[in-house]
Amino acid sequence: MVNLPPQPFKVIECDQTHQFVREALRPRKHYEDCWCGSGKKFKKCHRFREQDAPLSLGRALSEQGRIFWRQRGCMYPHAGPDECRGQIIDAHSIQRKGPLSKLVDNKNHVSKLEVAPDGILVKELGWKKASTFPGYCAEHDSRIFGPLERSSFTGTHEQCVLQAYRSVCNELYKKRALIESIEYQRGVIDRGCTLDEQINKQLSVVLNLDGQIKSEEELSSLWRKFDDAITRQEYRAFSSRCYFFDGDLFVTSAGAIPTEFDFHGNKLIDMWDLEVDAQTLCHSILVTEYGGAIVFVWFTDERLPETVVSSFDEIEDAEKGDIFVQYCFLNCENTYFSKKWWDSLEPPAQAQLKRYAAASYYNGGPFVVNNVPLVQWNMNNIRANGTD
Repeated sequence: MVNLPPQPFKVIECDQTHQFVREALRPRKHYEDCWCGSGKKFKKCHRFREQDAPLSLGRALSEQGRIFWRQRGCMYPHAGPDECRGQIIDAHSIQRKGPLSKLVDNKNHVSKLEVAPDGILVKELGWKKASTFPGYCAEHDSRIFGPLERSSFTGTHEQCVLQAYRSVCNELYKKRALIESIEYQRGVIDRGCTLDEQINKQLSVVLNLDGQIKSEEELSSLWRKFDDAITRQEYRAFSSRCYFFDGDLFVTSAGAIPTEFDFHGNKLIDMWDLEVDAQTLCHSILVTEYGGAIVFVWFTDERLPETVVSSFDEIEDAEKGDIFVQYCFLNCENTYFSKKWWDSLEPPAQAQLKRYAAASYYNGGPFVVNNVPLVQWNMNNIRANGTD
């Protein structure tokens, strides 16, 4: 199995020599900026934080959820009253009438793994709500993604790029929402705590924000490249590769993942170094007339995503399905499956996927095929570079 860290989050050791800690401990006048980085004056922020009443977990989570899922307007670059039509809708990042329709049970539910306070749970939800984000008005969702929704997936380069763009939009919306919710955490996470506890929690917030803001900037840049290509209907700036397979579709996924490791577990860049720009590889599992397809899309000028795809090429065809499903559970929370399939897995396989879903990062190591494959997908054709 890939090398999972002992803790799900990165642990950074620091002491009183750390710049953030020194700044927090030095004497501070009440009208100075607060040491936490909120931009507020010290007297309005942390001066009396130890005396503040802590927020209950339920109230904090409720408010954070409200902030995260609030409507932020249509993501269309020229959105406005003259351009948009209809309300902001729950746009699907995975086709409801495509892959999700293959996963529903008799209650029209699909399943996913979700991190909860007491562990990883199998969450069931209605398929109309699965894989959605409030990112577009009805007009632009239909206009932009119509070619993907109104036709069966055949692996054309346009379809591949549109699906990747949809994943980038979903990731970008959630990244911006996450940054807002972390900013909210800054103000409530350490109420009633001692100064040492405040410093510990606030340093965690600051480091998290630094990484998320860098990631948002990278995703925004990629989003603009997609928008330019789709607006001009000129897709040569991107490469795509489809791996068609026969077999039942029990799992689907769609995401835009930084290329830190390849499928052999080789480290390509250090994602903890914020001076290094990440390169993104988009993936999806889509339904076809005779089965499905694993699809990769990347910006052609970037070398690392193609390296990752090449490492996937080197995996035996009989092992590709099993290993790619592992990749999805490890890297992408936008992964859904049928409850019937999950219940059919042996306990060790379920435990493996839960460990993957619980890990917020990993340390490399190659993916290894299971003795009993997670899926029975027979690869039958590869369509490279989206050549029509």
